[in-house]
Amino acid sequence: MSAEDHAADVRPVARPAVRWRGLLAVIGSMTMMAMFYGYTGPLLSIVLEANGVSGSLIGANAAVQMAAVFIILPCMPWLIRRFGPARVMAMGVVVALSSLALMGLFVDVWLWFPLRFLMGGAQSMMWTTGETWINHVSDDRTRGRTVSIFMTAIATGFAVGPFLQAWAGETGHLPFVVGGMLALGCALPLAVSFNSRIDAEGRPSVRLHQFFRLAPVPMFSNLVFACVASSMMALLSVYGLRLGMERSEAVQAIGWMGWGGVVMPLLIGYVADKIDRRALLALFVAMGALACAALPWLAAMGGWGIAFLMLFGGLRSGHYGIGVMLLGERFRGADLPSATAVFGFMFGCGSLIGPALAGIAIDLWDPHGLPAVIALFYLVFLPVPILAWWHRRAAALRAREGETLDLGG
Repeated sequence: MSAEDHAADVRPVARPAVRWRGLLAVIGSMTMMAMFYGYTGPLLSIVLEANGVSGSLIGANAAVQMAAVFIILPCMPWLIRRFGPARVMAMGVVVALSSLALMGLFVDVWLWFPLRFLMGGAQSMMWTTGETWINHVSDDRTRGRTVSIFMTAIATGFAVGPFLQAWAGETGHLPFVVGGMLALGCALPLAVSFNSRIDAEGRPSVRLHQFFRLAPVPMFSNLVFACVASSMMALLSVYGLRLGMERSEAVQAIGWMGWGGVVMPLLIGYVADKIDRRALLALFVAMGALACAALPWLAAMGGWGIAFLMLFGGLRSGHYGIGVMLLGERFRGADLPSATAVFGFMFGCGSLIGPALAGIAIDLWDPHGLPAVIALFYLVFLPVPILAWWHRRAAALRAREGETLDLGG
């Protein structure tokens, strides 16, 4: 299928009632999923720490959860076409709930390795399906605003999760009971659109690896987003401590970035429906690189540091959201689940590459290697959306000139 054929196929495929039920289901479920993973991420590490497990083993245990991405993603297009998005997400809920329940009953780091792997598979099922579903039920005219609401809801879930975990603590069964309730909460919104389908009869027009060629901008955008986000998640608190910040301030820094991701997407979504999204992506990537230059002064900013972190978090959230919009703008029907699976694969790669390089950088240049390597991630990627915007603009100008000649003839 040619690029023109793909472009012609980009149109809303869901009836209004089906679309609205799908939006309620996917946004509600994904908000609870984000809260669940924002809650369990710190909980599981703290429980292992309290049981005397070494930091390196805790890190390896968490890495196993991400490794599941590479196993489950190739199966996702078939699962979504075969069972429908709501049922696939419900399967993920069952796996996540079962894994967490067993971890609560048996606190053993070695048993947790396969259980964390299963939980990571569930996370991948729900996340990839949610991204596919939101694009499927989005209208192209308002895709930016729809995805921005989706992103705001998810960011809110991630931001609330750690605060809820701080309330529940890490001793006894209560923390795991609360986590189980959050997992069940992911399933409840799915009831309003449980029988939904995404082009169940169709087949992808190309093989998985060919989606890189068809949509390089959103694919590599997600790789860079994952490099940045995972590096910040792993090392921003360490960076703050090395700058001389108080421990509470350093730990809360990543949380303030999360709250920035709640506020910014609504504005981004409105703007993304008005201008070329490739140009907007280039702007956000460039601003992210510039923001890295201010990070060395974070400890000296005082109260303004919170505003700066929220702005940085908003830029990061916008970067991801525009990538999702570009993916939905490019693919429809049976191609959408496959393209989203490749999109998720790039996120998994970035989540492994980013912290590894950032960890080396912060040791080689203590402590400013972290903002330096994050700025490098942004700058290496920046020419990609700029060139894509330029080629698209040139093609549009040529097309208009051709129409003028036809009318003149």
